[in-house]
Amino acid sequence: MILSKNLTNKRFTIAKATSLDLKDYISVKKHCYEKYVDEYYGGWVDDVQIEMNSNTFHEMMGATCFEKVMLNGKTVGFWGFDELDDAIDKITVQVISDVQGQGLGACYLEQLVVLSVETNKPILLQVFKSNPARYLYEKFGFVVYDETASHYLMKYVPRS
Repeated sequence: MILSKNLTNKRFTIAKATSLDLKDYISVKKHCYEKYVDEYYGGWVDDVQIEMNSNTFHEMMGATCFEKVMLNGKTVGFWGFDELDDAIDKITVQVISDVQGQGLGACYLEQLVVLSVETNKPILLQVFKSNPARYLYEKFGFVVYDETASHYLMKYVPRS
């Protein structure tokens, strides 16, 4: 992924996530998702969430793209995806609330959509039902195709 000039001018940078980033990853996940875990699953339990998010982190280390987002050298988010034979999957994008609304999510989604069009592969993601990020995904052409008790399953299908 490449940051826009607007974002680099604001002192944002990105770097490949490494095993040393696990603690920051769990911290960012808690910051971004604790309220949704509380809402849908009865509460954030550190031991359970640390194990789950550690497993997700290690899985993402093998993905096509897994990067940390930094502001002035401090980790403020993570994003990534895995390009499979038939889809772009394992979409993850989270940035702490202090830096939301500055164009990071849009920058990431713009590049994912370009990749989808270039490869003619759909993008698949899920979002908590009460997460307003859903509306950003919709602006980029994602549509809800199914749902669970807690999530909307969304996809972007490139036009042929």
